[in-house]
Amino acid sequence: MFPLLGGAAAALVVGVLAVPALLRGWADPSPSASAVAAVAVGYLLAGFVFTLCGAAMVCAVDDVLRGEPVRVGVNCRRALRHWRRLLAWSLLNTTVLVLVRQLERVPVIGWFMDGLFSTGWAVATYLALPAMMIDGLGIAEGTRRSARMLRETFSRQVYGSVWIAVPLVLSVVVGFVAFMLGAESNSAGLAAAGGVLAALLLACALLAGATVSGIFRTVLYRDVSVAA
Repeated sequence: MFPLLGGAAAALVVGVLAVPALLRGWADPSPSASAVAAVAVGYLLAGFVFTLCGAAMVCAVDDVLRGEPVRVGVNCRRALRHWRRLLAWSLLNTTVLVLVRQLERVPVIGWFMDGLFSTGWAVATYLALPAMMIDGLGIAEGTRRSARMLRETFSRQVYGSVWIAVPLVLSVVVGFVAFMLGAESNSAGLAAAGGVLAALLLACALLAGATVSGIFRTVLYRDVSVAA
């Protein structure tokens, strides 16, 4: 539910802000300051929406683990009460990833450095959001706690991430095969059907992966917190 809400809200934000700017950019190859600003704001707002929905999902999973009923509205309001903290976290996360992507410009080893630092940041902050939402920690303390838990959780993070990624990879392969078969049939109808099937498989896999990932990181955080 929460990944679906996040995807729909992010698509709305991108559609309202970024798409018109991109269309104007195609009409006028020289990008204007307003178009760049609209794309940047749309990107940041989409990231904030995903963070907000991820926080609401952490709250919902926490309710389940404590034996309480899950109410979508209650969990969304619980996440919204911390909107300033979540906005700051989303801006920090986005800024770090954008800066890390600049490492691709380094000759020869740029792509390796980009992948290394991106993966390191993702692993070190994997449990930061549950720490902020469950224990009410700030951004700095939540990030530090996530990093301190890395030794106890690294192997389970890798194992869980692999299993979460398997359906996504399979959906991409199956969707690609379906699309290519439709395209090779020289039939516009079959090609369109293959494209629609590929898109549906990918969307379902992304939603399922986001849901399972949110559940997994919340359960992992609570398990390590209790053990500590």
